[in-house]
Amino acid sequence: MSNNAKTKIARTALVFVYGTLKRGEPNASILADPATGTQKFVGTGKTVNAYPLIIASEFNIPFCLNKPGIGNRINGELYEVDQQKLKVLDEFEQHPTFYRRQSEQIEMDHNGAIVTAWIYMLPKWKPSLLQSASNYLVTYHSNGPHNRPYVKRENCQCLDDL
Repeated sequence: MSNNAKTKIARTALVFVYGTLKRGEPNASILADPATGTQKFVGTGKTVNAYPLIIASEFNIPFCLNKPGIGNRINGELYEVDQQKLKVLDEFEQHPTFYRRQSEQIEMDHNGAIVTAWIYMLPKWKPSLLQSASNYLVTYHSNGPHNRPYVKRENCQCLDDL
């Protein structure tokens, strides 16, 4: 492997998004903004493991709960991002105080390949969060049939705000 290839690998990361950062969703501009780093759409895929994907809170936020084996394999989009964009995503997702970025295996839709990517999951939650939750989802769309469109949460800084 050339030094340039090694440097590129070290400077980029794969990130799997399943919620409001996907194309056409309310926060897609955060990922797409070239002023905050680079991103390249790699393709669509789904988590190898099942997880609960819910919409909950007064803000109708999509949450992937870190409870493997419960719920469904989650559909989403895979992006290659530079370190600057990864930092922006960490700040947006409030990693590690709110969501936690962790490594997850993703099965690509176009060829069935398994890749390892970062995903943002909710590591812990109050039981009351589940009382306001939707059914477990496979795919998130803000304007989906669940009738729970996303509400911007500028003032929501931690789980206590939910």
